[in-house]
This record gives sequence, structure tokens and C-alpha cells, in this order.
Amino acid sequence: MHIAKAYLNYRLKAKKRHGVHSPFVYTLSEAVFHNRYAKQSSEIEEVRKALLRNYTLIELKDYGAGSRKSTNSKRSVSEIAKTSSTPIAMAQMMQRLISFLDLNNVLELGTNLGLTTAYLAAANPNSRVISLEGDPSLASLAVKNLQKIGLEAEIIEGRFEDNLDLALAKMPSVDFVYIDGNHRKEPTLNYFQSLLERTTENSVLAFGDIHWSEEMEEAWNTIKQNKTVTLTIDLFDLGLVFFRKDRTEAEHFTIRI
Repeated sequence: MHIAKAYLNYRLKAKKRHGVHSPFVYTLSEAVFHNRYAKQSSEIEEVRKALLRNYTLIELKDYGAGSRKSTNSKRSVSEIAKTSSTPIAMAQMMQRLISFLDLNNVLELGTNLGLTTAYLAAANPNSRVISLEGDPSLASLAVKNLQKIGLEAEIIEGRFEDNLDLALAKMPSVDFVYIDGNHRKEPTLNYFQSLLERTTENSVLAFGDIHWSEEMEEAWNTIKQNKTVTLTIDLFDLGLVFFRKDRTEAEHFTIRI
């Protein structure tokens, strides 16, 4: 019920790109949000098709808020690929964003089967991609899937709380971070605070499922109010956070794509 109300509210607030009075956001709308090109899409989607035909059952170790569509800890690979992976259009959009802004140090919290990881890794040949995954079975499958596609990313298995500092220590700064593994308010805000120490004015943080629940919306609103944040973009399934210093006051946009 919450997600339906949240989506209705989003549709009422969201502007199309021609109604956005910000040159930077309008440029992103044209070059990133409404572009449909994605590097190595055919290879990645072939792997997705194979996963959708894989009915092997695996026991999941979920440290987050679980899935909206399943409460069963034992699920098939097919079901996970169908219900728990980031929507294709959103994964491809993040790839275009990384490419367009030339972001090199990429971190993902929530590898899942590695499909979104693959899109992130394909974005920039010079980028370094590290992805954290709590479930050992998913982490193992992700490594194999990336190898099939011929892409490189470092997968670190274990709780985010135990491994986030380790991942951050491997990067001089974080240029792009996709947070999509624990849809609860307190952990989300804790990740945000840890990431703030490694961001620059060119960094972008992407928070998945910001309208998942009331507490995720509270987390999103708290992030928007942080004094270091100068621009946010609400795409419903994803919230983008920028720290650009080329503006005198913070701006918050809700964009329909």
C-alpha cells in the first residue's frame, strides 16, 4: 500500500525534462536519463536470460530488509534474477551517468547476481569497481557471471558494516556509489555518513528504493537536508545525491523518466 501511494505522489510532483530550470539537470536528462544506449548490454542480458532459466534453489543470508515480493529465505536463482535485481533501465542509466561524468572509483553495496555490477564495470574502461555482497552464494554467482561477460570487479563477501571501511580504504575517493542492499533507515544513514568522508565535489551517491517504505523516505529526506548536499534528483526507484559547489543553495528535483 505504501509503495502505491508513494508512486502516486511521485507522479504528481515529477517534472519532465523540459520543465527543469537547471542547465546541469537538463543536460543529464538529455544525455543520461532519456538516452537508451548501454555498453555490453547484449552480453549482460544474455547472462540474465540464462539466470532466469536457472531454477536451482539457494539458501539466502539476508542482512537487510528483505524483498517486497518474497519472504522465503530459500529461493531459486530465477526468482532472484526476476524480483531482486535492479531494473534493467535503471542499471543502464547508472552506467551512462558514470560514463558521462567520467567517474572512475565505483562502489556498490549489494552485488546480488552481479548484473548491475556488470553494467557499472562496463561504463568506463579506466574505472575500478568494488562491490559488497552479504550472501556467499550470491557473491559466488556474481563472480562467475562477471567472468562470463569478461568484466572485472572486486567482490567482497560479508556484512556491509564489516567491509565498507575495507572497500573505502582501497580507493583514494569514491566517485560513484550505488547503495542497494539494506532498505532500512538507520543503516542507510550510517552508510551515508561513512561515505561522506570519502566524497569530493564530483562524487555521486545513488540510493536504491528511496520510496520502499516510510523509514526509507525518512532516510532520503534526512540525506537531502545534509549541509554538504547541494543537489538531489528523485527518480522514484533511485535517488541521486550530488555535492557540486557550482550553486549557491541546495536544489532538489523530482524527475520523470
